[in-house]
Amino acid sequence: MKMWKKITAIILPALLAGAMAIPGMAAEERTKIENVSLNFTAYDDSEEYGEVEVNTGSGPYSVEDVEFLSNTSSSKYPRVKVTVNADEGYYFASANRSLFTLAGEGAAYSSANLRNSKATVVVTVQLKNYSGAQADVPDDVEWDYEGSGSWGEVANAGYYEVRLRRGGTVIGEIMKIDDTQFNFCGMITQTGNYSFQVRTVNRYVSANKSKWVSSERWSVDNETLQLIRNRAAYGVTNNFYTTGATNTGSTPTSPTAPTSPATPAGSTGWQQDAIGIWYRNYDGTWPVSAWQMIDGYWYYFNEGGYRLTSQWLHHTDGNWYYLGPNGAMLTNTRTPDNLYVDANGIYVPGY
Repeated sequence: MKMWKKITAIILPALLAGAMAIPGMAAEERTKIENVSLNFTAYDDSEEYGEVEVNTGSGPYSVEDVEFLSNTSSSKYPRVKVTVNADEGYYFASANRSLFTLAGEGAAYSSANLRNSKATVVVTVQLKNYSGAQADVPDDVEWDYEGSGSWGEVANAGYYEVRLRRGGTVIGEIMKIDDTQFNFCGMITQTGNYSFQVRTVNRYVSANKSKWVSSERWSVDNETLQLIRNRAAYGVTNNFYTTGATNTGSTPTSPTAPTSPATPAGSTGWQQDAIGIWYRNYDGTWPVSAWQMIDGYWYYFNEGGYRLTSQWLHHTDGNWYYLGPNGAMLTNTRTPDNLYVDANGIYVPGY
């Protein structure tokens, strides 16, 4: 036993010495990279955004790939994922914020990770001053003088906001439009001087909006108003709304003929009978199973042509809308049962 202990005592230092020698044998032979310099520039060839050029410093590394993440990011700012490879014989010290020197477009470190035995680092960067996030002003804002307005496309627009004015008064709500045109026939209900305004909402940062740009004033006289009403009466479809079908008889067909001594046949505007309230257009038609904008507010009329009030409407577009006590669709508010509807009147669950 003593001899075994002695041998063990002799062998143990030798084993320890060997173990200490192993790290030395496997020591990192590559050179450590302790700083990565990246400079970002928005790529706007032919006014198309969504790409970024990344230039590196003079270090022993190069950019392999740049991926723009704006369209899939829930971040307030656009993001870019950059893959950087070390030159042969080099590796990256870490993936920490301190490794990177970032410049251009308000670049700020978000996250990074090492790959390929530290020969590759992938860094995600937020571009807080991305020039593509500016809300460029729309141009060529003009009437077609038949009730529709149009404007030039803006490359970095997520959508447009549009509003109609009669003189100095805004008619209805601000509308969210995906297209570069809108038909206002259903909103022009009386003579006057009309203009419409458009502004851009940026694709990458929705809080960024351009200034309002106005069309020329369009003077709508009685003759022009009649032509506009003709267009509206037969159904006007936009990407924002549909006036829907209209009955072409002299009175609504269901449940009874809506006539009243107080509202003789042929009169225009709101009508009421024992069943309910309906609306007669100037040409004797009325909306049936359809939306119609009247004096700047949206109303829905059932299959009998009567206005719905104080109730939810589950529309064929799949959305829920709430019609107030006077029939006008509620927007940007809470309904009597404390549910929220947005600017387009659509119920937003969980808000």
